[in-house]
Amino acid sequence: MTTPNGLGNSIENMLSLSSGDTLTQQFISSPPLNNSTDEFLDYSEHERSEMSVSNNLWYKEAIFYEVYVRAFCDIEGTGNGGISGITNKLDYLHTLGVDCIWLLPIYPSPLKDDGYDISDYCDIHPDYGTLNDFKILVKAVHERNMKIIADFIPNHCSDKHKWFQSARLSRDSPYRDYFVWSDSPQKYKDARIIFLDVEQSNWTWDEAAGQYYWHRFYKEQPDLNFDNPKVQQEMLNIIDFWLNLGIDGFRVDAVPYLFEREGTSCENLPETHEFLKKMRKFIDDKYPGRIILAEACQMPDEVRKYFGDGDEFHMGFHFPVMPRIYMSIMRSKSECLRSIMENTPEIPNTCQWVTFLRNHDELTLEMVTKDERKEMWDFYAPVPRMRINLGIRRRLAPLMGGDQRKIELAYSLLFTLPGSPIIYYGDEICMGDNIWLEDRHGVRTPMQWSDQPPNGGFSTSNKLYAPVIDDPEYGYQKVNVVESEKDPSSLYQVIRQMIQRRRKHLSFGHGSFQWVNSDNPHIASYMRICGIDRMFIVQNLSDQVQKVTLHTHATPVLPSLSTHQSSICGGGGSLHRRTASNSGDGIASGIGSRIGGTNTSGGGGGGNNDGISNITSNFGNTLTVDGAGGNLSGSKVTPIPTRKVHTHYQQSNINRQQHLQPLTTKEEYEASKDTKQPFVSFLNVETASYDEQSHYLIDILTDYQVMVDQKGYVTMDLEPYQFFWFSMGEITTLMGDGSKSRDLRRKSIQINDPINLHHRNSHFADPIDE
Repeated sequence: MTTPNGLGNSIENMLSLSSGDTLTQQFISSPPLNNSTDEFLDYSEHERSEMSVSNNLWYKEAIFYEVYVRAFCDIEGTGNGGISGITNKLDYLHTLGVDCIWLLPIYPSPLKDDGYDISDYCDIHPDYGTLNDFKILVKAVHERNMKIIADFIPNHCSDKHKWFQSARLSRDSPYRDYFVWSDSPQKYKDARIIFLDVEQSNWTWDEAAGQYYWHRFYKEQPDLNFDNPKVQQEMLNIIDFWLNLGIDGFRVDAVPYLFEREGTSCENLPETHEFLKKMRKFIDDKYPGRIILAEACQMPDEVRKYFGDGDEFHMGFHFPVMPRIYMSIMRSKSECLRSIMENTPEIPNTCQWVTFLRNHDELTLEMVTKDERKEMWDFYAPVPRMRINLGIRRRLAPLMGGDQRKIELAYSLLFTLPGSPIIYYGDEICMGDNIWLEDRHGVRTPMQWSDQPPNGGFSTSNKLYAPVIDDPEYGYQKVNVVESEKDPSSLYQVIRQMIQRRRKHLSFGHGSFQWVNSDNPHIASYMRICGIDRMFIVQNLSDQVQKVTLHTHATPVLPSLSTHQSSICGGGGSLHRRTASNSGDGIASGIGSRIGGTNTSGGGGGGNNDGISNITSNFGNTLTVDGAGGNLSGSKVTPIPTRKVHTHYQQSNINRQQHLQPLTTKEEYEASKDTKQPFVSFLNVETASYDEQSHYLIDILTDYQVMVDQKGYVTMDLEPYQFFWFSMGEITTLMGDGSKSRDLRRKSIQINDPINLHHRNSHFADPIDE
């Protein structure tokens, strides 16, 4: 086994792992995971699509869960959570629907920066356990068909690391060139200072070394010198060590800062990308199927570079989306969210964005303007203590004022926008924060497992690393896992079911993203499309009831097509419709269509535009339909449906042109196949098919249904913060599991006093069928 040089006791720890008997004994003697045999029988729930399995693309469909090891579970009574505690709680994570666990730093460290200051890259912090404990965890994770990744911090180490301790004592040390030194602090003056609240310079004088050393973060975290090939090899050796233990990849910290060049910002340099390609090739060659996730707090066009041509990172955080989710809810408008998505570049097919609502750091506002930052500070952090650096040190639930409707809406945005979502530990049960703890420790408090004193089931110790939340609103007596599991309307249950529904649809992990225009600025509506799996997401961002009319499809009229072919392509959903309850699969046929840049659509029945024109589509970004309000008449016609219909359904009377009457029988439709139908390569399916039920939009979360009129319009009322995930495609996906396929029920809530809401008020407030 390859080992990095000079990593303290790493070699001895590795040798201790060579004995299978020791590992077996420790595994047998470890505490039972729990007493639930039902969950062991439920592991098939985490089966992945054939597309992901056959192409090693599991990460594109995965739900990630971020674990701060120290805070999660202490089964040994030390006051610190540990590796064994995570192993003990794996069934909880599995039941929630987690696909991949992301561990925050687990390495030996002085903990100046909560483990991001590493003193030994190839060992486990003694507070957390041993390397044997870690191997047991990895084995248990994989037994549940889950994955596990860990933080990897190549940019810097701790000033207590033996490399730095040796380097500072002599200029002849073999580790001197492992770090960046200078006789003057004026070098690289164009590089910004990241920790403005605690550091005045990126250089710190070291008396023993007789020089300044370079650091982009705390002065206790000297940057490594990646111009030294030995440092690069050390990093590859460290990667090899952990992947050989079985983990499934890394979240790579602070990747833009690996190299320094005079006259630059020392960020995103070409040399950085050269090393990252080398690192990716090393992983692909030796450990295919393992992933690396880039932590680059940059705008999307800069992060895009870290995907390369699919030969750098598999995944990258989309930092700017996160504050704009909060901003859109704050403003009750989708404009800011739409703007950042429209400015998000395409990425290689094998790559994936990663999105999140909160994490272990502050809610960073680096990626917004100064005016927007002030606006968000005033709204979400009115007390100065809530602010830190250029962000906000608060958890999700307090940020949303304890209003579960708003929290669910935020998760709806997270789960349906492009990217693989990350849930931060405790946010699924509405945990609170403690802003009076130093630095960002207020969002890193112990997990609240039960209402049992003194520590809410986290630990039996009388001395914890940090106090458990114990206030009237978010204290462990009220907010805990046990209560969340018992309450069918809890946020935990809602998220669990959202994950189950999301997993059934490839479009969320692999599909394109397209905005759908609305004349109501309070509505965020868009499509996710992957072949025949088409999801139509509609979300009310405001605290008022909103009415909206949306156009669900628009297909261009092609000059090369005959009149009959044009009716098949652009019949606006009226094709193949015998009665109001029978329709073609044309509902979404035009959503993914773009042949040329600007097209003219035939709407409704047979080429009647009715205000629908100049349709443009960008496969990765937008669908623009001018005049999407249409000219719906005041007349309301209630059709006879085959299934339940939304009571507010509105349908216009449409006068079809005689020569473009829809087909009246299935036989006529079959006969029409003699004429070649248009094929849209993007959807990879023919744009017309005979499907009596595709006429309806079905909310996969609630069974709520609305009917699309014969021009492709749908009108609905949305209650405050209400959202729908409508399926427009594969009916068998929706109906195959019977009643179990959609067992959430949403009910209306009258809000009078948001202060008293807390986590029990929810759209999904009725019992959940198991």
